[in-house]
Amino acid sequence: MEMEGMGMGMPGGGAGARGGAALGWTEEEMPEELTKTYDEYLAETGRPRALIPDEYLTDEAGQPKKATNNEWAQLYRVYETRRAVAAAAERVGRPGALLADRVAMEMAEKENETRVIRELYEEGLNSFWFEVGYPQIRSQDITPGATSLPVEVGVVMRVKRNVAQRYPSLVYRRLKKFDNYGVDRGVFHIVDYQGGMWNPKVIRLWNGSISLWNQLWGDNTIRLVLYDIDGRRVVTGEQPAGLDGAICAKLVYPDELNYTPMHELLIPPKDYSFEGGHLNLGYKKGWYYSFSFTIPVAQLAGIERAEVLLVGSGGLEGSRSATQAAPRQAEFGPVSPSATAAAAGAEAASDRARNALPSMGMQVPPLVTPF
Repeated sequence: MEMEGMGMGMPGGGAGARGGAALGWTEEEMPEELTKTYDEYLAETGRPRALIPDEYLTDEAGQPKKATNNEWAQLYRVYETRRAVAAAAERVGRPGALLADRVAMEMAEKENETRVIRELYEEGLNSFWFEVGYPQIRSQDITPGATSLPVEVGVVMRVKRNVAQRYPSLVYRRLKKFDNYGVDRGVFHIVDYQGGMWNPKVIRLWNGSISLWNQLWGDNTIRLVLYDIDGRRVVTGEQPAGLDGAICAKLVYPDELNYTPMHELLIPPKDYSFEGGHLNLGYKKGWYYSFSFTIPVAQLAGIERAEVLLVGSGGLEGSRSATQAAPRQAEFGPVSPSATAAAAGAEAASDRARNALPSMGMQVPPLVTPF
C-alpha cells in the first residue's frame, strides 16, 4: 500500500484551504499464488469442515472467494464450534446455519457450566478434617475361647477453619455468570458470607448441572484404615459420607452431635479419642460415623494408629487425617531425662520422710521406682 498526497501541507482542518491534497489509501491485490478457496484450504490443512457462513465463502457473483491461509484460519477458529453439530454437512442452508449456531452455543455453555461444577466439587473435597474415637468392644461380645471380636470405632468429620466463609462464596462467584432463566433451568440455593453476614442466595442453573452437583456430593464415602505398630494395615472400612447437594449450607450450619435419644445408640457414652483424652462429642458440630470391624484377637494388641480419608466420586481423594503413634518408652532401654529427674525427686522426698517421721511412730513404705 502507498499513501497519496504526502508532503502536501500539514494534516488538519486547514490543509485543504492551503491547497494540500486529502490523504487516501490505495489497496494492492494479494498475489494470486498466495490465495486459495476454502475447499483448497481444508484440503491442504486436513481439517474437518467448519460451518462458515456463505457470505465469507462466495463473492457477489456466487463464485468461491479466495483468501490467504491466515484469513481462513481466523474464520475457522471463530466458527469451529459449529462443526460439532453438522460436521458432515456439505452444504448449509440459512435457517440450518442459525439453528446450528444456537445448538453449538448452548452446548458449549452447558459444557462450560458442568466443567465449573466439577472443578468446584474437586476443590470442596478438601474442606474437612477428622477425629477418630477410641476402639470399643462390648462386654457381651467377649467370650472365652473367642478368636475374633467385633470392634467399633467412631469417626467425626468436621469443617476446616474459614472454609464456611470461603468455599460457598467461591461457588457463588464461579456459578453466577451462568445464572439465567430458561425452561430447562432450575433453582440452585446457596448461602455465602458477604459483608460480615450470611446471605441466602439463588442461582438458576441448567438442570443437568444441578443433577451433576447432587450426584457428585452424594457419591462421597469415608474410608477408615487401622494400622499396627509396624505400619501394616490391619483392617479397612468404608461407608457413605451422607453428603448431598446442600453441602454449602451444611458447611455453614453443620449438624450438632448431642446425646439425644436419636443418637444415644449411635454415639458411644465413652467418647475417648484414638490418641487419648476426650472427643467431647456433646454439642460438637460435624458428621459422626460408626465403623464396625471383626478383628482377630491376636491382632488387637498391635493396633497403633488410624487414618481417615474422604473419597470422592470416581475415586478422587479429598481430606485426609491420620492419628499419631503414642510416644512410648523402650521396655529395656535408657530412661528419659524427665523420668530420671522425677525419680530422683521422689527418692529425695522419701529420704526426708524416713528421717523425720520415725519419731512420730510412723513408717514410710519403700519407694517404687517408675519405669
